[in-house]
Amino acid sequence: MIKKIFKSKWFKIIISIILIYLAFKKVNVIDLLHQLVGIKVWFVVVNLLICLVSSFLGSYRWSLLLMKKPKIHDVWVFTKSVLAASFYGLFLPTSVAGDFLKWIVVDEKYPEIPKTKILGSVILDRFIGLSMYMLVGMIMIAIALITGVNLPILVILLFAGLFLGCVIFYIVIFFFNSKVHDLFRFKLFKKFENISELVKKENFKQIGKCLILSSISEFIWVLQIWFISVYFGANLSLFSILVFLPVISMILILPISIAGFGAREQLYLFFFVSANTTAESILLTSTFGGIVGILIALIGGLITLTPDFKRLDKK
Repeated sequence: MIKKIFKSKWFKIIISIILIYLAFKKVNVIDLLHQLVGIKVWFVVVNLLICLVSSFLGSYRWSLLLMKKPKIHDVWVFTKSVLAASFYGLFLPTSVAGDFLKWIVVDEKYPEIPKTKILGSVILDRFIGLSMYMLVGMIMIAIALITGVNLPILVILLFAGLFLGCVIFYIVIFFFNSKVHDLFRFKLFKKFENISELVKKENFKQIGKCLILSSISEFIWVLQIWFISVYFGANLSLFSILVFLPVISMILILPISIAGFGAREQLYLFFFVSANTTAESILLTSTFGGIVGILIALIGGLITLTPDFKRLDKK
């Protein structure tokens, strides 16, 4: 019974409303709405373009795990899958659930690639992105500790644990590669043998390219949040964004609200409010970021109306 309650859509809606109320109760909501309505069109367009570029880079990164030299047409297929998944993510318990729908279009377009390998590439792609965030985050935390900046102990422990996990993973696949592949010879793992091809030595160069693309994507992501914060007067430092944004993103993976609204605002207030910023500017930064995410998801929704997706619906 309790499990059903936590999984229900109404529970998430109620939690979102409560969190939004708690976040906005101390500010002038009418004034915030006026500022959001008065946002310049060019600012919205620029942020949408930045998100689309990031989606394209992420799609290219994913395609590299399945193809040695993906062409523009191939990357476009992967991009459509990513955007469509972001749309489905609006209606699923967590945005990560949308990731596991990305393979549908790719599987239909490239039937020669085994389904298990495509699904494995989705997970590996996620992990590569996470590992780069952890690396940059640990560097920032190290700088903070050296310079005497106080950080929540839970943030430090979270980064340290996840970073250690990432390091262990790369040590295993790079230095014990043959042992990893031996595991897939057993009957229990035999049906997942295609996944092991993703981490073969022949694919190390592709993984390296993916890590480079991840660092570029993170740089763009951080600059975008900084750009939005400057526009609304929050003026967040690049340092704080590099440390806290990955933490916020990981927490938002949890299925606790609808499209992250409410939870995201509370997290932004918790991590970013300081003597130099106001709650109003932080909430504007957070809310606008969420709105842009929904607009990108709606573009993904339009893509689901294309002939490719209509053919999938008939199957």
